[in-house]
Amino acid sequence: MSESMPDNGAVFYSLKKVLEKKGYDIKVIFAPSWIRAKMNAVKDPKIDGLAPVRTIENTDQFVFTKLFYKSAWLIVERKDHPIVWSKVSDLAKYTAGNIQGVELRDGIKELVESGKMKVENVASPLSNFLKVATKRVDFAFSDELVFRFTMGTEPELRPYQGVLQLNPKPIVIDSYGIALKKSEDAKAIVKHIELHEGDFAKYTEEYLTSLLPKKP
Repeated sequence: MSESMPDNGAVFYSLKKVLEKKGYDIKVIFAPSWIRAKMNAVKDPKIDGLAPVRTIENTDQFVFTKLFYKSAWLIVERKDHPIVWSKVSDLAKYTAGNIQGVELRDGIKELVESGKMKVENVASPLSNFLKVATKRVDFAFSDELVFRFTMGTEPELRPYQGVLQLNPKPIVIDSYGIALKKSEDAKAIVKHIELHEGDFAKYTEEYLTSLLPKKP
C-alpha cells in the first residue's frame, strides 16, 4: 500500500471492491508510519476506520473484523548468501534493512531495542532491496507481497532478478483485519467484510496480475 500506487495499493483496492458490494466508497488518508496512522484514527473524528490492523486496540472506540488476511513477513536475502537460522536470536549477528515506519515484529524488536541487533531504516522497499543486492546489509525484512510487487515493477531491480530471493522460513505469519469507529453502520459493515473475507486474496492477486509484467 502506498499513496503513489494505483488505487493506493492492493490493500485498499481489495477493500474498496468488497465495500462496493454494499454500496460504500472509501477515501484513504495516509500517515508517515503505522504508529501515526493509529494515533490519527483514534484522535481525528473525521476518520471512520483504520486498515490494515494487526492488533485489537482501543476497543472503546472501534469494532474489529476478525484478523482474517494472512501474509508472511520474511527475510529478503542474496542467493549467494542465504541466511540459515532456527530461532530469531540467531539473526542478532547480522545487519538488517527495514522500511522507516514499518513496525518490527516481536522478537526482532526486542533484539534491536537491547542493542543486540542492528537495523538500518530506509524510505522505500526499492532502497531496502537495493541495499541487500549491493551488499550494504546482510538481508532485509519485507512482506511477501511487497517483495513480489517491488521486484516485478521497479526498473532498478531488473539487474538483480537472479540475485535476490525470499528466505523460505518466515519470521512471522501476520494476520490482518479492519477496524471501524463505532457507529450505527459499523457492525453491519464488519459483518459484510467478514462475509467476503475470501475475496481479499482474490482481489490482491487480481491487482498484482494487472500491474506485474506479463511472463513470456
